[in-house]
Amino acid sequence: MEIKFKRNFLSLAIMFATASAPTVYAQVDEKSTDSVDTNSQVVEEVVVTGSRIKRANLETASPITSVSAEDIELSGNISLGDYLNELPALRSTFSNNNSGRFIGTVGLNLLDLRGMGYERTLVLQDGRRHIGSSIGTSAVDVNTIPEDLLLRVDTVTGGQSAIYGADAVTGVVNFITRDDFEGLKVNLHHMQPELNGGEATEFSVTWGSNFAEGRGNVAVSFQHSQTAEVYGKDRPWIAASPGYQVNPADTGDDGIPDEILVFNTTNNLLSENGVIWGTHPLTTIYGYPSSYFPLLGSLASGPYTFTNDGQLVAFNPGEHPPGETTSVGGDGLNFISSTQLYPELDSQNYFAKAHYDLNESTRLFVEAKYSVNNAESYGQPSFDYFGDLVISADNAFVPAELKQELDDAGMTEFWYHRFHSDLGMRGDDAKREVQRYVLGIEGDLIGSWSYEAYAVYGQYDAEVDYTNNRHNARFFEAVDAVVDPGTGEIVCRSETARANGCLPINLFGYGLNSQEAIDYFMLQDTGSTENMTQTVFSASVTGDLFELPAGALSTAVGVEYREETSEVDYDQVIKDGETFMNALAPSSGEYDVSEVFFEVSAPLVEGLPGVDSLTLGASARFSDYSTIGATTTWGTSIDWAITEDVRIRATSSEAVRAPNIDELFSPLGQNYFSWEDPCSYDKIDEAPDPAQRAARCAELGVPADFNSVKDASSLSGLSGGNTELKEETAETITYGLAITPRFAPGLVITVDYWDMEITDAIDGIPAQEILERCVDSASINNIYCPLVPRDPSTGEVISLTSPLLNIASLTARGIDYQVDYSFELSELVSSESDWGSLKFSLLGTELLERNDYPFQDNPDDPDEVRGELGDPIRSYTTNVTYYRGDLQINWRSRYIDDMLLIETDQRRDLQDPYKTPSIRYHDLQGRYKFADFEVYGGVNNIEDVEPPVGLSGTGGGSGIYNTLGRNFYLGINYTL
Repeated sequence: MEIKFKRNFLSLAIMFATASAPTVYAQVDEKSTDSVDTNSQVVEEVVVTGSRIKRANLETASPITSVSAEDIELSGNISLGDYLNELPALRSTFSNNNSGRFIGTVGLNLLDLRGMGYERTLVLQDGRRHIGSSIGTSAVDVNTIPEDLLLRVDTVTGGQSAIYGADAVTGVVNFITRDDFEGLKVNLHHMQPELNGGEATEFSVTWGSNFAEGRGNVAVSFQHSQTAEVYGKDRPWIAASPGYQVNPADTGDDGIPDEILVFNTTNNLLSENGVIWGTHPLTTIYGYPSSYFPLLGSLASGPYTFTNDGQLVAFNPGEHPPGETTSVGGDGLNFISSTQLYPELDSQNYFAKAHYDLNESTRLFVEAKYSVNNAESYGQPSFDYFGDLVISADNAFVPAELKQELDDAGMTEFWYHRFHSDLGMRGDDAKREVQRYVLGIEGDLIGSWSYEAYAVYGQYDAEVDYTNNRHNARFFEAVDAVVDPGTGEIVCRSETARANGCLPINLFGYGLNSQEAIDYFMLQDTGSTENMTQTVFSASVTGDLFELPAGALSTAVGVEYREETSEVDYDQVIKDGETFMNALAPSSGEYDVSEVFFEVSAPLVEGLPGVDSLTLGASARFSDYSTIGATTTWGTSIDWAITEDVRIRATSSEAVRAPNIDELFSPLGQNYFSWEDPCSYDKIDEAPDPAQRAARCAELGVPADFNSVKDASSLSGLSGGNTELKEETAETITYGLAITPRFAPGLVITVDYWDMEITDAIDGIPAQEILERCVDSASINNIYCPLVPRDPSTGEVISLTSPLLNIASLTARGIDYQVDYSFELSELVSSESDWGSLKFSLLGTELLERNDYPFQDNPDDPDEVRGELGDPIRSYTTNVTYYRGDLQINWRSRYIDDMLLIETDQRRDLQDPYKTPSIRYHDLQGRYKFADFEVYGGVNNIEDVEPPVGLSGTGGGSGIYNTLGRNFYLGINYTL
């Protein structure tokens, strides 16, 4: 049969809501779709994302991208969050594969619109707020969203604080669920990568039914998914152990790369079997004379390491240029064994939703959700170097040959540098529970006026266990082994430790210790408990005030109250800093906010040449926070239809983000910073004024020939919240063009320009900035030097403190574009035969600017993010779906532009390669329906494209890449 498309604009918009890729038009709220009567052309007014005003058409001035449930199913991706993070507008800051890079965050899948921070993206469910899953913030874990009842996902670009409140400074992501599900749907889905690890299974059951003669509907859904972990050793691009090494051919700023990509790399400072340094690396890297060796715990006759069974042998540092810690080959540390690319995940979601019409004008609605997500990740083990582990020469496990070397050198102790893989890999085991309940009433008032009132309560609880968390004091007790003169047995030196169960351990080799001995100091039951609550009360009315020449002046007015609480606590040994992990302080806080908001829409002109319609809009929200006081946000818009085929739209808004609980109330806790000491002799000349830097360093007690032994290592320090923080402010403008040509029914083309600037952005002062501003100022009596105290005897930095301040700004500009085209193939050949139909879509973003300003008062010194790893200049997805009867075939392609691996302002000869190549992924799916059963299957990443230049995909930027490799999936749906 021939498929006929309706020619009116409304049916076109509805058709594209279910197209195989997103559409920028706002979509009908599901509860109102039954009201469309295509014969009479009477349409019930509906609410669209980005506005609270009911309207008879689906156009708004805000640029909206929607993905339908069908889009998600066609992707074959079990993880909803991972699918959304592949959209050009969203940055893969926290997807499943890179969520474990911070303490306690494993398993979180957060959305980051425009790459300006997940805390600046507001996530809603059915237009209402949702409890967060990242402690102290409002960031929603997408793993908690009920996927089987999902209708679509709307993404609105630009500040939406006037409509939805704080946090919507870069935009809103709104998950719309169905209101009218009837029947039974059972789904079973399994995905299998071609390589080991990462296999995933999902099972779901959804049931729904109308009742009371259609006056009510109830639906319940259960979903369970499991994903296996992936390790670097099972992926060839990681197993090859890529890394950058100093290029021996480099002579300076000469166009020759300073560093080159090499493989089979090792770190020549450490080993899983242990290293005792010799002339390497203290002389070749840090310039210490050989007379320093005893003082620094090294042996002039070294370096040494040990065989697995404990025999002393010479340490082979591998091939490396002088002063380079990255080697090719050798006995140094290879990080492959501790590289996890994807955590183990287990997720269960229970969701129920119902409504009941008390009469023709009053509806009660209710929702309940319970979600439990488990995630487990493993990373590097504990390790010791740079004097962290000092072993006495009389240690009972010291081999005789080594004891003789120490005696000959006159040393009574030595530094030992070891990566303790055989004692257990450190990990996070997180269990997160989310509850959410909604109760509300909505209905019609007099004339065009209607109302809605609802309450939302959400609760988040989590337990995060830190596995193989070393108790440092107990570890050193176990290392300090001696021979008991009474029994001749090797025991812990401390009698108190022995009484507490200490058993001696032997670190001279690999795998030489019993689990009983390890259990004395390796803790499995330490961790944190987290709790957050959210309470929302909201009420609004909407309707027409009076008639204007082109229609009614419509408005929405409402009030809202919200209260948020957050609390995290740690086991005492962690709070006291007794373990290998950071010393973390408990944190708690709460705030409430009362708000009044309004919105108006004024259709001014219609039916004139060049002005088919012209509508102006305005919105505002007045908020009173218990923490920061009063704030005001606003928005304006224009929607100008030049003809039926061409529409121009524009918005301007000022949005705010109030500081969250974590930013306000988190106490200073231990953190680690990347840094280089600006007072090292080789860094003095890099200063804007070398003489001034040298003078400031001297005033701080740093010797003129100082060369930091800690340089480029992780610097321990403190970071935390600040109760004096104020709100961030975002100013956003958008301009858009939408074309729906009548000569090509089914074709929609849209282009939207957006421009955002966030000022008073909350950020910590970067560690390197603190260090450099301390010594590049006119005096050491500045605000920075007290944050970096130094040891008066050595000149070394002791620690660093980085508090949160409203000091930064962020800017972003770009162009979103989309083409959707849907048609019958028979139309191409003027045939009445059923050739099937085709849907094509192209969705992309061109990033024009993305800058971070660490200090907003210095606009001439931006950190240019555009085009760097994770923020491609150009990215787009293409979808083509073929339909014929019960057959459906989809091809999907995703393009990611090349990206810099270095800072934009750095020399291109800094390293080779200095950027990634462009990447294109191809996916294919087919499905066929047999009566009540639908069978589908596909392959993603058909060409088995690997992350470029050895990237792991576990970083905040490299998470944009596929880490599974080619993978296949098969599924079955049963519907009744």
